[in-house]
Amino acid sequence: MLEHVLNGLYYGSVLFMIASGMTIIFGVLGILNLAHGELYALGAFTAFTVVGFAAGQVASPTGPVTAVIFGLVVLAGSLAAAAVLLPVGGALEATFIRPIYDRDEVYQLLLTYGLLLVLTDVMKLGWGPSPIDVGVYSGINEIPTTELVGVSYPSYNILVILVGVAVFAWLVWFFDRTKTGRIVRATAIDREMSTAIGVSTDRMFTLVFAIGAFFAGFGGAMVSIGPGSASLGMGLDWLVLSFVVIVIGGLGSLKGAFVGALLVGISSRVATAYYSPLELAAPFLLMVLVLLVRPEGLYGTWGEIE
Repeated sequence: MLEHVLNGLYYGSVLFMIASGMTIIFGVLGILNLAHGELYALGAFTAFTVVGFAAGQVASPTGPVTAVIFGLVVLAGSLAAAAVLLPVGGALEATFIRPIYDRDEVYQLLLTYGLLLVLTDVMKLGWGPSPIDVGVYSGINEIPTTELVGVSYPSYNILVILVGVAVFAWLVWFFDRTKTGRIVRATAIDREMSTAIGVSTDRMFTLVFAIGAFFAGFGGAMVSIGPGSASLGMGLDWLVLSFVVIVIGGLGSLKGAFVGALLVGISSRVATAYYSPLELAAPFLLMVLVLLVRPEGLYGTWGEIE
């Protein structure tokens, strides 16, 4: 049971990184970004280019020092790969998203779906149509393990769980304690008043979309180096699950996204262990149960990051 719970925490931590970006974008911009899953996939593909060679130098780590070096290389490489998504997200918002803020939601859905198709073709052009296995391209064949209460568990998964908690803590600090974060929240609450006091809403919206793209790419990078793989269309399942998470947690709530992601992760992994057909259904059953009790979600807010 402990191993299944740890797998759920790992799965939920990755899901939170992706869903947090979607929560930020939807909570501030009001844009339901159907291309968000492909930004996650782009982060996974980019990670091979950025991390592949460096991680391969410490492949098959056996000692504690080598394991630490491996973890630092992967973490730094994942951050570098995700950083590529910052200008990509900013360019997408400024070029395509900004002109349709005042248009009907149907235009937003059609546009972001079109971006999904374009990003898929870009990845196909850049990395080819076949899945990429990180073990083949970077030499990572073995991940060190850690003993936890008699359970031998991959150290990399523990690293991802800790990173997920760190991402949540940083986002809470950013939106609650920094001037920029407070301006973003104020812009989400009242755009007209923010503009009246001199806030550049265009700049804030570009920043928010870039941050959302960064965390989507960061989640993809962390997953792909596990060792893992990247393939065209890999973002679709995570996109759907991100919708489930933000509905469970409440629209615009980072706390809700964090709790919702962990609940989805643990429920799906435990369901897989005891009755595998429930793996796909468990997140949706959980969503239905939450909506029956709290239609606004566990920590539902609207128009504000909380």
